[in-house]
Amino acid sequence: MLTSPDAPKDPLSALPSHPPAQEQDCVVVITREVPHQTASDFVQDSAASHQSEPEVYERRVCFLLLQLCNGLEHLKEHGIIHRDLCLENLLLVHCAPQASPDPSSATSWAPPTTIPPAPAATPSSCPSAALPAGVTPTPPAGPACQGGPGEKHLPRLIISNFLKAKQKPGGTTNLQQKKSQARLAPEIVSASQYRKFDEFQTGILIYELLHQPNPFEVRAQLREQDYRQEDLPPLPALSLYSPGLQRLAHLLLQADPIKRIRIGEAKRVLQCLLWGPRRELVEQPGPSEEVLCATLSNWIDMKRALMMMKFAEKAVDRRRGVELEDWLCCQYLASAEPGALLQSLKLLQLL
Repeated sequence: MLTSPDAPKDPLSALPSHPPAQEQDCVVVITREVPHQTASDFVQDSAASHQSEPEVYERRVCFLLLQLCNGLEHLKEHGIIHRDLCLENLLLVHCAPQASPDPSSATSWAPPTTIPPAPAATPSSCPSAALPAGVTPTPPAGPACQGGPGEKHLPRLIISNFLKAKQKPGGTTNLQQKKSQARLAPEIVSASQYRKFDEFQTGILIYELLHQPNPFEVRAQLREQDYRQEDLPPLPALSLYSPGLQRLAHLLLQADPIKRIRIGEAKRVLQCLLWGPRRELVEQPGPSEEVLCATLSNWIDMKRALMMMKFAEKAVDRRRGVELEDWLCCQYLASAEPGALLQSLKLLQLL
């Protein structure tokens, strides 16, 4: 499987007595779903569409970033820091909607409860709040990821290449290992130098997904001194998502890691960008925080009711399947609460 491309095709001539002419590095990815491209390929192929349909493209970028945040949040629950987030290490899988199940088999709507033993890195699209955000099981009634062409549907994002990943010490049941870990210095146990490493690289990815260069490559002075948000290059304002994505990138690229937002906060900001609430809802003159929370609570209830109606319509019409976007929205509404929404709106400077 890993022989050089120059090696002979005849299996008999590829025996150990006939080693390949030269050795080559090879990355092998084992995954349940076969990716059709990397995020780097996606960015290269979509340069023209970003200019012709900026709203559609940047909305898709928000969805890809949301899936990335879901996966990273799951990894952090297991104490894992990826440390090598780049476009080449993000894989995309075709994901087409699945038709509604037969009403007689209602049990197929229940999400799976088993969790894979490996530290999964694929964001979950299941709306159940009981499943961790990065678990890969796909519910039978959810979106079916296939290898056929499905560019009009949102692709599923898979985080790959954990060669540089770090895992924080802890969580072991071995008595000897616990004794050894009890002698580690606090900065080693907490992995403080890597604590918001993935957040920083996610901020760089926002620039690259929007066809902009890594700001730390084009402005070398940013690496040599403490910088302010104003020193970071602005993103082109091409759609209604552009200002929010720029704000998010700046929050993730804070020079001071203490001020840098966490990946969970970034996820909630992206959810607000995609599904609201919009500025008009909270732009009442001089409302108290209590009034705003009550308004947001009503908004959440209304959105949940509309989502249930949407699922009901798709269940009746067999031709309309449940898409990945629907599951991600359902996941958002299932966990949304007024206090967190208020904080996200403040981060987006909508309040």
